[in-house]
Amino acid sequence: MRFLYKRPRLDQVSKELETLMEVMVSDQFIYLDLFVFSFIFTLFLAPVIPSLIIAILFFLASYSFFGCIYHFVISKITIKKLD
Repeated sequence: MRFLYKRPRLDQVSKELETLMEVMVSDQFIYLDLFVFSFIFTLFLAPVIPSLIIAILFFLASYSFFGCIYHFVISKITIKKLD
């Protein structure tokens, strides 16, 4: 059965990998990941957070903290490497 499938050419594979890397390192995708991880972090700490309002504040604080770390540290390093 394997002989029926044609292997893709190397340039097609590299083009698909390049497209995938562009999506994975885009700022929108990273901020979406930070949103999801902050939400999961807040859910795991829900038993020790006393109220819903404090949980929402904790979520916003963790999302903004991680977003600031990404923006001021990681993105500045990659911009300097590109120049």
